[in-house]
Amino acid sequence: MKKKFIICLIILLLLLPIGITFSRYVIQNIKDYIMEANNFFFNSDKLVYGGITYNINNWGGSTDVPVQFEINNHKNNILTSQTDIEYDLNVTKSEDILVSLVYDEGTETQGVIQKEEKTEKLTLIVTPTRVFNTGESATVIVKARSSSPYIKELSATFVITVGRKGISYEIVDSVGSPYLMFKVTDALDKYKVVDPWGDYTLNYELTMTEYSALSPSEKARCAAAVITLSFDPSVVILDTTSEILEKSTYTTSVYNGVSYINSITFYIDVLSSEEIRFYKRNASANYTYPVTNPTPIVTFSAS
Repeated sequence: MKKKFIICLIILLLLLPIGITFSRYVIQNIKDYIMEANNFFFNSDKLVYGGITYNINNWGGSTDVPVQFEINNHKNNILTSQTDIEYDLNVTKSEDILVSLVYDEGTETQGVIQKEEKTEKLTLIVTPTRVFNTGESATVIVKARSSSPYIKELSATFVITVGRKGISYEIVDSVGSPYLMFKVTDALDKYKVVDPWGDYTLNYELTMTEYSALSPSEKARCAAAVITLSFDPSVVILDTTSEILEKSTYTTSVYNGVSYINSITFYIDVLSSEEIRFYKRNASANYTYPVTNPTPIVTFSAS
């Protein structure tokens, strides 16, 4: 009997966390049902009830990181809240960064979603107070809590990691857009030799002053970094009118009997940026990176 009691006790203890989690799930569903029955909707495109974590791995470690998100008062295009919703935003962060929230210009009343407004668009801007090295991370937690007419909390954690020091990139896209823009920004203040000559060996670093003293042909053999973009032409097609092709090498593959570019490699200068257009075969897709998609549709590498 004693052994059976101990076994039953152990089973109950093991099931307790599951029971608590299930109870919370049931309670929240009941709350959601009550709120929706009274036409109360407090949602976001990135923040969720119970929290969610986004890993942003494309940071260069020295530039600002903008993260766009929205707070809205609708469930779909038909069902919307019938009253104004008051809410508070709370942001906590790790060390060595500054954080600010910028409301869209169309937002009339901050902290209140008016029933006619439906959506408030915001941008979370993360600014480093020092240069982060490759592999280092910064963390920001955003919470939105409605206070009237019902209480509901949405949250998200953004873990921002340096993928390649000094170089950051993003994909800007939206549903319905026929194309996406791939943007790469280089914040490095030094050149390196990518095509050796004389006493200048591969990857030898040059200051801006040293670089300025080189001849045009020697400058052409230097770059802040060598960027390679790889992509599937059955999904996205490189805009072949882009000026980037004039200074790129590329590879091709055949899709439906037609040869398409499937990767490009190019040099990028110090303190500069490039924007490259890709046409989408499926205009209804949204390939925004980071946050919206955990991995980019266009693969990035730098050396």
